[in-house]
Amino acid sequence: MRTVVADLTLKSSRLPGVAERRRRAEALRRHRAEARGQSMDETAYLRAQLRLAARLTARLAAKGDPEEMAALVVEELHETFAFYLAAVQRLDHDGVLRLIAGRGPLADVMTEFLVTEQPVSEGINGRVARSGATALVPDTRADPDYLVRDAKTDPRSQLSVAVLLDGAVWGVLNIEAAEAGGLDEGDAALVETIAAGLGAALHRARLLAELEGAFTTALAALTDAVEAKDLDTAKHSVEVADLAERVALRMSLTGAEAHDVRSVALLHDIGKIGVPSEILLKPAALSEEEWVTMRAHAAIGGELVASIEVFSHLAPAVRATHERWDGGGYPDGLAGAAIPLAARVVAACDTYCAIVTDRPYRAARSRLQACVELLRVAGSQLDRQVVEALVEELGLN
Repeated sequence: MRTVVADLTLKSSRLPGVAERRRRAEALRRHRAEARGQSMDETAYLRAQLRLAARLTARLAAKGDPEEMAALVVEELHETFAFYLAAVQRLDHDGVLRLIAGRGPLADVMTEFLVTEQPVSEGINGRVARSGATALVPDTRADPDYLVRDAKTDPRSQLSVAVLLDGAVWGVLNIEAAEAGGLDEGDAALVETIAAGLGAALHRARLLAELEGAFTTALAALTDAVEAKDLDTAKHSVEVADLAERVALRMSLTGAEAHDVRSVALLHDIGKIGVPSEILLKPAALSEEEWVTMRAHAAIGGELVASIEVFSHLAPAVRATHERWDGGGYPDGLAGAAIPLAARVVAACDTYCAIVTDRPYRAARSRLQACVELLRVAGSQLDRQVVEALVEELGLN
């Protein structure tokens, strides 16, 4: 991570070496040359602050990873105002503030010279983390908590704001300016707004993670129910799910969309718990009457999934995994693009896995033979675009 914050320097009698001092001086010159915020009049600066706050609120809502959120915040701050340093530290359970994102001229060159951890008991940021109170420091040389590294090139003013998550300090967002008095109450209002937005985004991400945990637990319970009745079906669903997720990503679906495809694949045979065991486990080909009963599992599965709130959005795709591109499938006779894309991906992967797996009534065929068969029915039974992506993923194109 090419990041650093001067306030992270631990108190030490060791003076910086010649190389470090030279690089810090270069960073300071570069910063003064590009300081965009200093070239704005008061009205333009205020407008830039408001635009930045609004933009960050929207962009943070689309993020789920705390480090990505922190990186976005410091990137936006640096790109808009060219602060000497902009950084986010996370307060970990061991009482240490750890840098997870930083931008600015000094940050670009100081990583190899400064540690990126500090005890919460030290420094201005440590004071903010302990108290939760904003620290606006007009002159760092006058603050006894400031951790000096090199008086000639250290930031001269600093603003640090606590990031709160569920009422507790999660970390610290801080910006630093090269000149004394370089930060004011307007900057404090901006950074406090951004810190509040970051805290809200972190809260949403935590809720989504908890929901994902509940989703995974419920999914495991459903797949266990299938496994209890038919182990082969359960194993088959996992194989289809692994392959379907990879194909979805190859087709440029987002990570969340690919995850949904995987979930649909895991659930696509869940309706078989409603199929009599003498049919489900029959060691020979099914009669036409038995096939009518077996095919009912698609509708049963869709209804079952629809009845569970956390899975309900997957129900249409689960129900449609046995539809055909030409409309000859079941249970609803959907055709073409009317079939949910997730169902089309699962259908192709399901067909492939069935062909390469031994069945009581036929031997497995090779991967190449399976791909030849898939390409033969592409455009009739299966979505050609999905089949082509599947063959590419298998490396057999």
